[in-house]
Amino acid sequence: CGTNSWVQGPAEHPSPLPISRAMASLVVWASTVAAAFHAAAAWQTTDPWFDKYPETGRYLASDGQKMRLPLRLASHETVLYGAADMAEVMKDFEEEDFTPVSVGGKAAIQVWFNNFTDTDCGPEEKQNPYLETWFSLPVTPKSAPLDLPLESPMSYMVADPRALIWVHRVICGAAFNDPVPPMGAISGGREVWGFPKHNKLANIRSGYDGNFTSFHAEHMGKPVISMRAKLPEHTPGVVTVPQEVETTKDQCLTPRWSVKQTRYGQAFKATMHISPWDPKTDSIEVNREAGEYGEMLSRWNFQPAVKVHSTDFKIVAFKPSGWLETSSCERDANIAL
Repeated sequence: CGTNSWVQGPAEHPSPLPISRAMASLVVWASTVAAAFHAAAAWQTTDPWFDKYPETGRYLASDGQKMRLPLRLASHETVLYGAADMAEVMKDFEEEDFTPVSVGGKAAIQVWFNNFTDTDCGPEEKQNPYLETWFSLPVTPKSAPLDLPLESPMSYMVADPRALIWVHRVICGAAFNDPVPPMGAISGGREVWGFPKHNKLANIRSGYDGNFTSFHAEHMGKPVISMRAKLPEHTPGVVTVPQEVETTKDQCLTPRWSVKQTRYGQAFKATMHISPWDPKTDSIEVNREAGEYGEMLSRWNFQPAVKVHSTDFKIVAFKPSGWLETSSCERDANIAL
C-alpha cells in the first residue's frame, strides 16, 4: 500500500535547494511531530457532537481489534449523486428482498469518496485514519416499490422517509501507509454490520489541488475509479446546508447475500456544500474490468448529477437492531432451566 496517501490540503513540493543545517533541523522536527501524530491516542476529534453517543460496548473482531460501539468517524467527504440504468441495477437485486427507488425511471445512486481523518477502527494507542469509497442507493421492500418524479438534479438526493439506505460495495485503503485502520474497518465492518467491504486493500490517493478535489483507487493491480471535481464551494450557485440527521434504528441495511444482512441506525452531522455536476470541470472514470466495484458501477452506467463536499463530516454507526437484549427475567428463567 505504498502509494496510498492522505491529504487535507494542496500538496507541497520539495525545495530544489541544498538542505542547510537549519533546514535539516526543521526536517528532523517535522519528522518528530509526524511520529508524535501517529502515536497519538486513538480518538483526537473534540467536537462535542460525538459526546451525545457514549460507548455502549465493544466488538472483538477476527483481527484482534476491539471496535467501539457506537462507531465514530470524522472525515472529509465528496459525494456524487446521480442516475443509473434501472434494468442493470435490478440484475444485482434479483435475489434480494429490496428494490431500488426509482427517480424518473432511473435508479438513484450515491458514490462516496471518504477521507476518514479520525476513526475507532484500530488500536487505542494511535490515531486511525483510512481511505475508502463505496456506492449506495435508497431502496424499499419489493412489496412496496417507490417511484419518484425527476423534478431537478437534486431529486437524486432522495430524502423520502419510506426509503432505506443500502450500501452495495466498498473498497478501503491505507492512509500514511498504515494498513491497520483499514483492515480494522474491513474486519469490524463485515463482522458487525455485514458491510460488503472487499478483504484486499486498495491503493487510494485522495487530496486537493487548488479549487479541485480528487480521488483515485486501484485494486488488485487494476485502476477502479478516478474522480476529479471542482469544489462546490468554488462553484457559482453553490448551496450550503448544515445537516444533522439521526436515522431510525433499522433504516440502514446491507445486502443479504454478499456478507450478511443487518439493519442498523446511523447519525450524521456536516456542513454540506452542494452544486450541480459540471462535465466541463468535473470527471469520473470507472473501470469495468476491476472487480465487483468497477464492474457493477460501470455496467450500471452511473451518471453524476450533483456533487457534495464537506470537511466536517461526522458519522456514528449504531449496533445492528437485530442484536436482541435478554431481560433479567429471561436470564433467570434460562438459568433455572
